[in-house]
Amino acid sequence: MDNDELANSAVQTVAQYLIRKNQLGSAATYDNGLENLLVLFEVKLVDLHADGGVERFKNHPESAVEAGTVRLHLVRAIGQDADFRDQLVSAMGAGGGGVGKSRGKRVALTVFGLVAALGLGVVLARAVTPGEAAPATVTVTSSPQTTTTATTTTTSTTTSSGTTTTAPPKPTSGSSAAGVPGDGSVLAKGAPVYLTELPRPEDDWVFKYGDHDVQLTQYSQSLWFNLAQCNSSRQSGVQQFRLKNFSRFEAKAVGTDSTASPSLAVKYEVFVNDDTINPVIELVANPGEAKPLAVDLPPGTFALTLRTSLTTADKSACKSGNAVWGSPHVIAAGR
Repeated sequence: MDNDELANSAVQTVAQYLIRKNQLGSAATYDNGLENLLVLFEVKLVDLHADGGVERFKNHPESAVEAGTVRLHLVRAIGQDADFRDQLVSAMGAGGGGVGKSRGKRVALTVFGLVAALGLGVVLARAVTPGEAAPATVTVTSSPQTTTTATTTTTSTTTSSGTTTTAPPKPTSGSSAAGVPGDGSVLAKGAPVYLTELPRPEDDWVFKYGDHDVQLTQYSQSLWFNLAQCNSSRQSGVQQFRLKNFSRFEAKAVGTDSTASPSLAVKYEVFVNDDTINPVIELVANPGEAKPLAVDLPPGTFALTLRTSLTTADKSACKSGNAVWGSPHVIAAGR
């Protein structure tokens, strides 16, 4: 299981448990292992916890914004700390599923070890004392890429090529960003937001969106456009988003997908505001390449435009394929 899948599975597991608790109220069953997995988040993501990000996730686990924020912070923490990754894998179990009663003591010990290492004794009260009897467990089933709850609505469309794209769930009214979509000032500084959650001019989609691969590696909340050498309307594609108070744009990887012609080279460009001539960053992914892309956004950025285009237009060959932005997101400038 790679870092992205591990973080996704852990967040989904805890989110489903919290949703069940919130729905059942006082009738909900306390799960020792899952409560301690949540404490593991709070201990490691201390900056996010201090800014209220973990608390917002606990209050609104059905929100795609809050769950996505915790997930992206977890991915970074896992990548930076191999020991924490091992502890999270241990807490989740070898199969990556929900934490059960039989693992409650082991997870509690893992949390106590992390707290001692970080000197955050204040959260010890949240952990269960080793040896304490664990109550009955709640069975939680998670999959690496899809979460379904009674409070989330998704829509799916199928393209002519058979590819199914799923629209990201809309944040609920309890989400911190629900009232003003695309405003980074309502989020903690450094909070990531997927581009799929930003508003678009005329609410128009040109790119496809959903989970997709870049050179056989899957990325969630991706964007892609089908390019074709012998079709003038498909030699480039543009998608624009509206936003404010965001300081940085990042994509985990850009490149063509597993179904594209292996000979395609694609240029990826990012523009801000009304300028579609001078990109703030441009990058060419040659055949077989997958490259990360990141750029700081200038102050006053109110629109973001992504453009993908073929580097050569050989109409005689008529090669085609999807040019993908893997998990593109922006970073909030904060309050």
